[in-house]
Amino acid sequence: MSSVETVANIEELLTNILVSVPPHSVACFKCVSKHWLSLFSNIQNPKISAFFSSKTKEESFKFIPLRKHESPSMNPFKSLNNSVPDGSKLKIIQSCNGLFLCLCKSTKERRHDLVYVFNPTTNQFRAVSSPRFGEDMGEFAFERYEFGFVRYALAFDPSKSPHYKVVCVTNFNDHVRICGFDTTVGIWCGSFGSSGLGTMYHYDGGHHEIDIYSSETGKWKHLDTPFFPSPSDEGANHDCKEMAMHFDYRSRKGIVYCNAAVHWIRGSREARLPFCTFGDGRNEFIRNESDVLHYFDVGEERLLLASATPPVPLVVKKIPLISSPSPHYSFKSPSEYPRLARRYFGECCGRLYLIETYQHCSTEFEVMEMEKDYSGWFVKYNVDLSPVLTALPRQDWNAFVILCLSQEEETSLERHDEVEDSSTVLLLHIPSKVISYNLRNKTFKTSVELANKELFLGFENRREDDVNYPYVKSSACV
Repeated sequence: MSSVETVANIEELLTNILVSVPPHSVACFKCVSKHWLSLFSNIQNPKISAFFSSKTKEESFKFIPLRKHESPSMNPFKSLNNSVPDGSKLKIIQSCNGLFLCLCKSTKERRHDLVYVFNPTTNQFRAVSSPRFGEDMGEFAFERYEFGFVRYALAFDPSKSPHYKVVCVTNFNDHVRICGFDTTVGIWCGSFGSSGLGTMYHYDGGHHEIDIYSSETGKWKHLDTPFFPSPSDEGANHDCKEMAMHFDYRSRKGIVYCNAAVHWIRGSREARLPFCTFGDGRNEFIRNESDVLHYFDVGEERLLLASATPPVPLVVKKIPLISSPSPHYSFKSPSEYPRLARRYFGECCGRLYLIETYQHCSTEFEVMEMEKDYSGWFVKYNVDLSPVLTALPRQDWNAFVILCLSQEEETSLERHDEVEDSSTVLLLHIPSKVISYNLRNKTFKTSVELANKELFLGFENRREDDVNYPYVKSSACV
């Protein structure tokens, strides 16, 4: 047997070679054989092998394997934790087609974030912290950094290019006024005393600065970008402009890459649903206008806004209203206020999805999908996990975790012919299991029975913005 035939017969070795084929040559290589066509399909649409928690515990990230032979035999992040400064404080902020973006927050001793791109498959990593945050920036620069914000994002699509880009968006406000409410005089003042009840930040101007790192060139490129405008700023009082739709600290650090753009959604604080009474007598929960989505188009190098807010969930609309017992006032109030349990934001097959679960009814929720033109969210699926609870009665469903949405191939028998179809499934994680829930036909199955029954990627501090990150095998160089 020749060496060529030997390589062709070792599927793992052949896959590692084919993964390096330039995108423009893929079509030709697919025509070699059905076997190669199948290999390229798996390379371009790799299956998830594991999920990692966002934070370190005992100097490594917790993870659950989904496939015994594809997942790492040991936690690969341990090598990264042991190789970088403050490695025990690393946090994953994004996974993107096999590569991970990790961050170690700044401290007063080290006045900038440490940022790394890491490939768990190859154990390679690269430091990509923005050159804008060097050690020589001084105390004043650190103070501006404290009152501004920094957001990183990773863009990597191996079907289009073997190279990746890292986007760094900063907003250092030119003038920051910190106002406190002093109860002794009953006014807001420039600096608050011991009796101040709160703090409000006013942003007088400011600008976004965007830097892009390319793994192809190994260099950062700076973009001159004006301060991102907010539609609701028009006609607004000068001091209210910061509360609208600006891309700022309210956008959470977790990022989603989809269709050549990186996306940031607001944190859970902006997702709260206030209860309002309107002049026409309506009483209902509404969305904050600031609960928007920002995205950076990597190809066009533009920061953009999807200003449409998500619809109010059905489980919130169903909360009973109680009439006022007072004979002098006629108004209604909710019997309870919705408390957000989890906010999942992710991508599947080129579409963005948002799922919110609430503590008073956590097993009923809606899967919302973003329109292709970013014109708004719409309800794609309604989910009721009651049948799953009935089938698995001894599980703690108050602690279940949404891992991701995924495409699953199905084979049905029609007219004696096998017909392949695909449907979207929701991967749910409970202690010792991963459940696959079919969103179209509302069936479910145990996708993974974990050998370690105590292994669970739940969130101990119950933070709504904590995320678990999917891992797929990749031979990409960092």
